[in-house]
Amino acid sequence: MIRGLLRLAVIGMALATVAGCDPTITPSAAPTIGPSSILLPPEPTPVVADSAMNGPWLRSPIRLRDPQIAVISDACAVAARNGLGAAEANLPTAVVDARGENVATAVMAEDERAIECRVRIDSAGGVTIDLVLRLAPTAAPPSEGDQFAVTDLVTVPDREDDRLLVTGRIDTAGLQVKVLFDDRAEVIASTANGWFAAWWPGRVRPREIVAVDPQGTVVETIPGPQGDVDGELGAASWWLDPSAPPPTAASVVIRGLVQETACASGRSPEGRIQGPLIELTETAVTVTFGVRHLRGAQDCQGNPAFPVTFELPDPLGKRPLLDGGENPPRDATIPVR
Repeated sequence: MIRGLLRLAVIGMALATVAGCDPTITPSAAPTIGPSSILLPPEPTPVVADSAMNGPWLRSPIRLRDPQIAVISDACAVAARNGLGAAEANLPTAVVDARGENVATAVMAEDERAIECRVRIDSAGGVTIDLVLRLAPTAAPPSEGDQFAVTDLVTVPDREDDRLLVTGRIDTAGLQVKVLFDDRAEVIASTANGWFAAWWPGRVRPREIVAVDPQGTVVETIPGPQGDVDGELGAASWWLDPSAPPPTAASVVIRGLVQETACASGRSPEGRIQGPLIELTETAVTVTFGVRHLRGAQDCQGNPAFPVTFELPDPLGKRPLLDGGENPPRDATIPVR
């Protein structure tokens, strides 16, 4: 599948420049969307106010100034550190999308690790994080060229008639991403550093999502998904397989058991496990697995552990093995009860 899509450089900027607009839209209060809402700072973080950001929704993205991007990124990093862990908090910003109605979307990513951060910006320029989540490396099939894929396309219920939010990856620099609809309307996404993001009001599904070169030629096409594409990478715990010999200082191959933490009606995570993401330091080896969510309502009847085998880049040495699925990481020699 798509490899090497996340070679990121610096903070992403939107493609289009939009003149200021009258702030005619008052954002509705966003409901609690996920567990990260409890991680919000007690006071909004100040950011430079911009009439376009506080104005009506726009089909093209707003070109944010560096201070605005920095404050949004910093707020997302704080929420990620509290809810996901230090590795996610230190990810560089790939792209920030803003197009009015006081909301923005940030994607922060590096290599196979990525998060999506949903942001509200009040009329005074304060930033509040509604949700921060891990993104799965692959959520929807890529285009035929294997360079262009949707990571997340979900309904967000933070306005009266909801809105649809899309994020994704694109491997070719210099292309513009457009979301096309049956009535020939189009939404231009923010695109930078191998990622794109956009949103639009209502619940209308796109006909297709296309990548366009500077001459206006469509070079990649993704058919519009009929339903939501849930790109959230759910948490999972792992521990050493007690039936395997314990690892030694020379060990590179590790045998473990992975257990999904979300409700899954008792189903196995086989085929939905993502990772491992391995972080090596002088003092520890932290290994993180995730599990793609099952669609629809699920019963919480306990999830089976699934055997996995993975390789470390270097011998383990005297370093402890840690489970990065918890914050802070836990000792992976101890089974989860």
